[in-house]
Amino acid sequence: MTDSIRQLKEKLAADNIRGLALDIDETLSDTNPHFFEHMLSFHRPPGMNKEEMIEKYRFVDQVPDWKTEEAHKYMEQTLHSNEFNENIALIKGADKAVQEVHIILPILAYITARPATVRNGTLKWLRRHNFPEAELITRPEQVSLENFNLNKNRWKAGVLDALYPQVSGIVDDNPTLVHELENLNYKGVLYLYGKGNEELKDHAHVVVCSTWQKVIESIKNQE
Repeated sequence: MTDSIRQLKEKLAADNIRGLALDIDETLSDTNPHFFEHMLSFHRPPGMNKEEMIEKYRFVDQVPDWKTEEAHKYMEQTLHSNEFNENIALIKGADKAVQEVHIILPILAYITARPATVRNGTLKWLRRHNFPEAELITRPEQVSLENFNLNKNRWKAGVLDALYPQVSGIVDDNPTLVHELENLNYKGVLYLYGKGNEELKDHAHVVVCSTWQKVIESIKNQE
């Protein structure tokens, strides 16, 4: 547990506060299409359009043509761009849904795989869309871009486990997080947002929510 995570947990415990964390990318912001568009401007693999690539590979680091040193450097530059992160579209209705959730269970943290270099751009984006003020926890430098989806979720699972029970769960879109939390015997709740996750509905501490309305309903039921 880092000092900043320990301090946050101690402060929440001292104030007797319990609440929820939120992921940002693909949970609040429509990041994947934005990222794929940038990578296609870098190099366009033949034979598939953006939508087909997203459906087949889901993440940019899984596209075979982008598994090169040059492509990884471009991804790294993009991930460190405040301009890139400030201009991602909002997932429709996420702002209003989060305000409703915040009334039921306070939003205490945003836990994101974005690096600290885009902290300012991320905070501007959150404020522009009227998301609740809360701690912003960003990815440490030592989390490698190699096998990024696995590594970022392993890191995030560790943060959530460390903040429990003050932060009692998270709304996140990434199914890999299910397995990383299970590896830690996590006792909080993962509200798994998005379509196509029905096969994970029987996992302990996982509530599959295909829409933000389902997230709201599920949190009300948990409370």
